[in-house]
This record gives sequence, C-alpha cells and structure tokens, in this order.
Amino acid sequence: MSAMPVMPQPTYADKPTHSPTHSGPEYNQEPTLQVPQPIYADKQTYSGHTQDPSSQSNSPEFNDRSISRTPSPTPSENDLLNGVRKQRSWQEWLRIGIVLVIVVVVIILIEVFHDKIIAALMPVTQWLHRITAGWLIPIVVLIALSFPPLFGHEIVAMLCGLVWGLGEGFGIVAAGTIIGEICTFYAFKSCLSRRGAKLELTSLSYGTLARVVRDGGVRIAIIARFSALPSHFTTAVFATCGMPFWMFLVSAVAGLPKQVALVYIGVALAESGSKSNKVQKGVTAATVVITVLAMIYIRRLMFKARPEVVYSRRKARQAKLLEGGTEQV
Repeated sequence: MSAMPVMPQPTYADKPTHSPTHSGPEYNQEPTLQVPQPIYADKQTYSGHTQDPSSQSNSPEFNDRSISRTPSPTPSENDLLNGVRKQRSWQEWLRIGIVLVIVVVVIILIEVFHDKIIAALMPVTQWLHRITAGWLIPIVVLIALSFPPLFGHEIVAMLCGLVWGLGEGFGIVAAGTIIGEICTFYAFKSCLSRRGAKLELTSLSYGTLARVVRDGGVRIAIIARFSALPSHFTTAVFATCGMPFWMFLVSAVAGLPKQVALVYIGVALAESGSKSNKVQKGVTAATVVITVLAMIYIRRLMFKARPEVVYSRRKARQAKLLEGGTEQV
C-alpha cells in the first residue's frame, strides 16, 4: 500500500496563561498600528499671503464686527433727545436784546410820527403814479431782495398798499413775491442741493426742519409759510430737501394772505381816522397770533422728528466708517 499523505496540522495561538495576579486572560500581543499624532498648522494662508493666527484679533473680520454696530449718539445728539438746550452766551443775549429794542423803537416811531411819515412818502407815491409802468419798480425790488434773501420785503409791501391801495397793491406784491420765490427756489435747488444735504447731517435744527417738511407734504409746507420763519428761508429749505416744484408753488400761493396783511397796513397808514387805526391794529394782532400758532405747531413736529434725525445721522456715520472714513461728531 502506498503511504497516506500527511496533512498539515493547524497552528493555534498560544493558550492563555493565567497568573495569580491577573483575573483576566492574557494573549500574545500582535504588532500595534501607530496612530499619527495631529499636526496643527502654525500659520494660515489667505489669498496668497501668510498670516499668524495670533494676529487674528487685528484682522478685518474683527474690525468689521466692531464697526457694524450703529455708532452711539454724540453729546449734542443726546442733548437734543433729552431736551437739553445749550446755554446762550451773553453776546447772544445782547444781540437778541438789540433786535427787540430796534423792533419796539420802530413800532413806537411809526405810531408817534405817523403823519410825518406819510407826508415824507408823498413825493415818492406821486412819482410812482406819474411815470409809465411804475408798478414794475416794486416788482423788480422784491425780486432783487430775494437774491440773496435780504430784509425789506415787508417795507415794500406796505409801500405798495400806501401807493396803490389794497387791490392793485396786493397784485403787485403777489407778482413780485411769486417770481422772486420761484427764482430763489431754482437757485437753491441747482446750486445748493449738496450743501443742504450735508447741512442736514451737521445741523440738528436744520435737519429736523427738513425732515418735518419732507414728511409733511403740502399741509406742512403751507403751515410753514404762515409761521414766523422768513419766507425766503422756507423756500431755501423746500428747495434743498427735495420738495417738488408744484408743491412749493402751491404753498407759495397759499401763503399770499400773509402779504395781504402787510399791504393793508400800508393802506391803513394812508388813511387817517380812528377806524382805520383799529382795523390796522386788529390785522396786525391777527397776523401775529396766526404766525405764533403756526410756529408752535412746527416746533412740536420738529421735536417729534428728533429721534429719526439722530438715527439718520448715526447711520450716516456708520456708512462713513465702513467706507474707511472717519467719524464726524
């Protein structure tokens, strides 16, 4: 018989050996796989340049976070929001006192020397009646007083009432006023719009008035015409705050009754008698009351608009900071 092939015997792992000091089995240890230790980069590369992680606190991302917040109100803005008024210096009080004294003295002189003033103006009135197209002279004067806005519009209006009476005098004053206001509107709109926009961000009083006029529409524009604000000043505000021309024109026409009062004062000066004096004083008192009430209403609206104006100024400073500019207080 042929010999049987010898089959290879399987090889088993060594049997565990028990040690009196170990409770669990022990096995032969096979070679272990070494786990690579993590390697941390010391530097980070962005857009082709190397940056040290220790300098991340000065990176633009952190700076953007610091300037993305709306800047805090300035001290002047805090005073505006809290209703704190700046103390006037003695020079300012002196100027206000001088103006009040001049106004009171002029009123007293007109009342005392009423007849002499009329007699002194008679040659002027006769000359204006005698020459051809004499009514054009006050119109040209009213237009000239609008560039730049000068004092004297009220005197010309009273003179027109003294010379031409209430009807013709008011027509002359209305023509000169409307033409002068239109010229002033376009002059400020074309030349000083940027200046007005900048002034809204630098002057708190102008900024609040411009916001009230812009948001109020025709109604606020008409009320502003009847307030104590000079008409040329309101025209400048209307032009620089972006008011449409038609809205400005409507407010200018609606404010003409204020000119009627001035013309009638001139008419009353030409007439002698206690009745005309009473009517003159009544018209003057009514004009003053309407003017004061309109101004009080405008100031209340300006007070309500203060938070919005301050917030707009803060956002403008934030935009300047994001563009790389400097904050302006």
